[in-house]
Amino acid sequence: MQQAIIIVHMLVAVAMVGLVLLQHGRGADAGAAFGSGSSGSIFGARGPTSFLAKITGLLAAIFFT
Repeated sequence: MQQAIIIVHMLVAVAMVGLVLLQHGRGADAGAAFGSGSSGSIFGARGPTSFLAKITGLLAAIFFT
């Protein structure tokens, strides 16, 4: 049982690192000037930012419990 908890904990940690790396920083909006901005995606008008933030928060809650 303890080994299963450790494996889940490691998977959540790796997923959290990946999600943090996928998120844009404050100065990352400069890429939209070169045509990489897409507000009409499947994530809604705000893009994947709020979706990734929610998933990261959920994984952080799982990680710390």
